[in-house]
Amino acid sequence: MNIKIRMVVLDFIFGGVIVAGALLIASLLGPVYGGILAGAPIRAGSTIFLEYLHNGEASASGLTGGVLAAMIANVGFAATLYLGISRIGLPMSFVAASIVFVIMAAPIMMLLK
Repeated sequence: MNIKIRMVVLDFIFGGVIVAGALLIASLLGPVYGGILAGAPIRAGSTIFLEYLHNGEASASGLTGGVLAAMIANVGFAATLYLGISRIGLPMSFVAASIVFVIMAAPIMMLLK
């Protein structure tokens, strides 16, 4: 794997701008809109695009399969977190949501291999 510092810095800045943009929208329009932007394809799309630029089409295609598995599992993660925060608190909700994510993502990833 040939990692260039310039590429990593560019990716880091690009990703930071995406996250900062979602947080800005959340502060201006409310957390629901910020959450929609944070979960929107712009984040995954930009990651896939950067992978394409760095490693080509085949690598971007493989990354897209992983994104698909993650997006499906993210539904379980978000639902568990949403339902759990008021019942068991934020820290335990993150633990539970992470477990749900792994349980949902693992079989999808096996199908995509």
